[in-house]
Amino acid sequence: MDVETAETPQRWKTVLKPALKLGVAALLIAWVVGGDWHGMLESVRRMNPLWVLLCFCAQFIQMTLTGVRWKFLIGRDLNVSWYETMRLVFIGLFSNIFIPAGAVGGDVVKAAMLASKRKGLRIEATVSVLMDRIVGVAGLFLLVLLFFGITFSKVMKLPAAAQSVVFLLTALSAAGCVIIAVLFFQDFIFRWKPAAELLAFADRWLRGIPGNVIRSVSAYRNRWKTLIWTTLFSALILHPLLMLAIFFPLYGSMHELPPADTTMAAVAYGNVASAIPLTPGGLGTRDAVIKTLLSAWSIPEASAAAAMVIYTAMMLLINLLGGIAFLLPADLRKK
Repeated sequence: MDVETAETPQRWKTVLKPALKLGVAALLIAWVVGGDWHGMLESVRRMNPLWVLLCFCAQFIQMTLTGVRWKFLIGRDLNVSWYETMRLVFIGLFSNIFIPAGAVGGDVVKAAMLASKRKGLRIEATVSVLMDRIVGVAGLFLLVLLFFGITFSKVMKLPAAAQSVVFLLTALSAAGCVIIAVLFFQDFIFRWKPAAELLAFADRWLRGIPGNVIRSVSAYRNRWKTLIWTTLFSALILHPLLMLAIFFPLYGSMHELPPADTTMAAVAYGNVASAIPLTPGGLGTRDAVIKTLLSAWSIPEASAAAAMVIYTAMMLLINLLGGIAFLLPADLRKK
């Protein structure tokens, strides 16, 4: 009886935490589609299905190419086939819907499934997923800083609330760049005594996590060419594909091209927000930030809301289709 009583709060915590995050996502989405509800529905109804299809294709290609990036980051010792890589990528996408850890929830599932089959190389398997996430966000952070510079004069004319969002997400991106630089240039940085002492303090406070991450990343120091090109691949190909995916429904609802600089900046900021573990798969946080900034930059509210509804619907459809990967064999190679 005492054991059951002790376990009850933990059970409630296990249930309430995901439920709360789903509630936050629902409220944010309700806010995105609220306001000019009828205008948004009319924009969606009158949109040419071609723009919806193109939005789907851009996202599907982007998500598939993330598998290409990960495959090049996986060590040869792990002996992972292209088929297994892509299967795990889509399983991760499917898991993103249900794991309340922002846009990184599926990474946990990918790492666990890859490591479970490679008992002697579990650390290497987990680190490959971590490095894939690091180079992905590194490319995104660089884009955010680039677009902050390009759109600075327009940012300064934003309403206070929208401007605060931009400044906060830019600061997070700058801090992220610093942290990633520390990971990659640790040999030089931790020769400095204050930096080494700071790491030791963080290691004690966070139960050894910073030290483990830094030691794991150090294994990739000899693969700096791969790290550079995968980061550039993320910044120049993968993230722009998501920006393109927003352009299609925006054009379909506005019947004119939206401003390229501010639209791309809004999507970049929204993707940074989606990495914050507030909702499953970043659902709602991404939509709210992008719609806020698009509307503040003179995109009609109904068009911005319609574009986000289409974008998110296509993203969820692809994530759900990723569930098919669970039904496929784990590996096609003959034993």
